[in-house]
Amino acid sequence: MMNDSFANLKGSHCMAQYKQQLIPQNQDNPFIEAIPDRVTMEQFIDVLSSVPPVLPDYRNLSVEDRLEFVQQIKPHFWLTLPSHYDKYRNIYSMIKIGYQSRNPLQAVYNRQFAIGVDKIFQAGIDENGANLAGVVQTAQSHVEIAISGWGKSQIYERMLMYLFPQVIHHSEYKCRKLPVTQVTWLKVECPFNKSVGAFCKNVYAEVDRILGTDFYEKFGEKPGRIDALARRLIKVVSQINLGVLVIDEIQKIQKAYSGGTEDMIDFITELVNTIGIPVVLLGSYKALYLFKDSLANTRRGIANGFTENISGYMLEDSWEWRELIDNLWDIQYTRKYTEMTDEIRKALYENSLGIPDLAVKLFMHAQSRAIVSGGDEKITVSLIRDVAGKSLKLVQPIFKRMLSGDTSAYAAFDDVKPDWVALNGYIKEAEHRVIITGNLAREHSRALQQKDKYEILKKLSDFALRLGQMPAHAETLSNQVYDSSEGMGDLESMFAQLAQLALGNTVSDPGEQGNKVGALPRNRPTKKVKPELDEQDIRYIVQEGHRRGLTTEEVLGESAIIRGIDDLLSSN
Repeated sequence: MMNDSFANLKGSHCMAQYKQQLIPQNQDNPFIEAIPDRVTMEQFIDVLSSVPPVLPDYRNLSVEDRLEFVQQIKPHFWLTLPSHYDKYRNIYSMIKIGYQSRNPLQAVYNRQFAIGVDKIFQAGIDENGANLAGVVQTAQSHVEIAISGWGKSQIYERMLMYLFPQVIHHSEYKCRKLPVTQVTWLKVECPFNKSVGAFCKNVYAEVDRILGTDFYEKFGEKPGRIDALARRLIKVVSQINLGVLVIDEIQKIQKAYSGGTEDMIDFITELVNTIGIPVVLLGSYKALYLFKDSLANTRRGIANGFTENISGYMLEDSWEWRELIDNLWDIQYTRKYTEMTDEIRKALYENSLGIPDLAVKLFMHAQSRAIVSGGDEKITVSLIRDVAGKSLKLVQPIFKRMLSGDTSAYAAFDDVKPDWVALNGYIKEAEHRVIITGNLAREHSRALQQKDKYEILKKLSDFALRLGQMPAHAETLSNQVYDSSEGMGDLESMFAQLAQLALGNTVSDPGEQGNKVGALPRNRPTKKVKPELDEQDIRYIVQEGHRRGLTTEEVLGESAIIRGIDDLLSSN
């Protein structure tokens, strides 16, 4: 899911065409009215998706020609998913909202240039969020943290290139002269192991490349502390009326060069809050160090609209993984087409760990090997595993340990999964909105469930008491049911299994991990003669249900004794 053709991203130029706006805050603002209309999800998927050609008679081509076609898969295959559309919605709104406080027709906007954007930046904002010119900025910022190979850079590059003009030239707006240039977006990559100053140089060079200006010559080689570097950069991005700044590979900013993580975060925060430039930060798990201390544990004016996505690798049973592999699998240049099977899909997952970039590479290598080997050129499970053992030799042992549940394996590959303890603590303390997807979403849900162990045990125990158990035995049964799935079981299933235990039945696993409880200790029968059960007694209800051929869970559900999970959680 990569496209190397965007290595040097340079979008299109166009003359401004103004479109009427429905939202009052967007009306009579030429910067906003010049932004293209939002596309539908169907249009979005159609425009951004890309598949290399498969010629009808490719089987008659030579081995070398077909191998060359295989090499075109990686740069030209891109599967656009519905989840990508949410990112488009986000960046589209960011651009428009960011321009709401930067209307070139308003006096307050031009007052900022009279005062000097460097002075405004240096003064910061007051308790009301207004800068020195009295402007309360509407800009938002967004962070996209994802596993390496997930495709975070590519989706933003495709959205920017295909759905937004990079430069909009204005000349006249409603019979009023408006000779200004609007750079809708700018994507800059952080230089490896370099400083904030080196990043600023990259911005100057990128602006010069798309506009033909000489900002690098003016500011690129001037020395200075971070605050001086920031002021110069602020001048540039303000002059070009920047819509959104996308900073890629943010993890490359190193503490030793930047003067500490707080300087970098301060720099980005002021860019958003004081001057009003929306910022999108893209990075791998290694970038979390930038935010863990500076954002989660402090309140230094983070924009209200700050959001963060943290994405893990795809889950094997997810719709996204199946859709990716099924679409990729159709691009075969072997003499004989190999049909997809569950075994092949599983082999691809186990040897790529659900990482899109690795899955594409593995498919290419396996197909190339089949073509070179000759014969029927069939792609088999053994071929996939053999190719993975050679082309992905370094990561295969780690993947196997991770898939087996060995959490110590993550320490050897910190870019596949972050330190979960630290990450979960970070998410817990963060005041901004954090969205988690992929395998991390499932693990975060489990971590939250483990965190609520006391609350779950209390509800289980209370339910056991209602079933007529003595307090000590109710507590014992509750712990047995909880521990049987390590706290990861579905809560409603836990209640059903507890009822089975209390009524002298065995318990089956309520969890997601395949752990079996087996036959847990039954209540010891008493020698006393049992009194006749009341018709409202849960034991009587269950017994009658068993006579009708129903399970304990079905009986309790039918009688509304087990309620929905939301009702149970809100019944304190």
